[in-house]
Amino acid sequence: MEDRIRIAAGTLLQVYADIDLLALELCSDRLPFAPSAEARRALMTQIEEEVVHFSIQERTLETIGMPFTPTLALDKRNVIKMWFSHLDWYEFLGGLQLGIEGIGISVVEKVATAAGPIFQESLRIPISDERRQASFGVLEWRGLLSRLNTQEKAKQREGLLNIFERIYLMTEEALPVPFEQYWNDLGLEKDDLWETVRDRTRKILHQIGLEPDLPASFVA
Repeated sequence: MEDRIRIAAGTLLQVYADIDLLALELCSDRLPFAPSAEARRALMTQIEEEVVHFSIQERTLETIGMPFTPTLALDKRNVIKMWFSHLDWYEFLGGLQLGIEGIGISVVEKVATAAGPIFQESLRIPISDERRQASFGVLEWRGLLSRLNTQEKAKQREGLLNIFERIYLMTEEALPVPFEQYWNDLGLEKDDLWETVRDRTRKILHQIGLEPDLPASFVA
């Protein structure tokens, strides 16, 4: 494998592995406060899946000579966790299941395709599981919106777009990674990846029953 490709794909895999750990932490923190037995089971399933995802990616990173190192510094990680801790159940799902798992995974899918067989295999199970995780968030949000009138739905859409925006801005600040350089090394274009993100955002909103829209930073 060309060293430039190994470093680019390996660094991005470091980020994805660390985000899987963050998702595990967020689910564990929320678990005691889940609103139902079904919700607790969903979080416990996701915790188990995130352990598997990280283990697969950790082994891959060892294989390519780039042992796992956290990309989120402890103080930045704590800021993100604190922000999530103040969200209600649906906001939490909007941030994690719809935002990180639902929208963010669209970029991971593109990277996996471009990075080569070793990386494709290390991301195959995580991508599949995270689609299921996103579907749980979609179902929960559908249930919420089915009980609301038009005005209340519009307010929820505005709030959800703000959550997507905040997650993007927090992670952009917290991750000291030259993403565009590594994407280019893998033959990926920033504009194409952003269009993928926009398409997935609109799709997620449509799936839960809201008019498609985009956060301000997604169209800048």
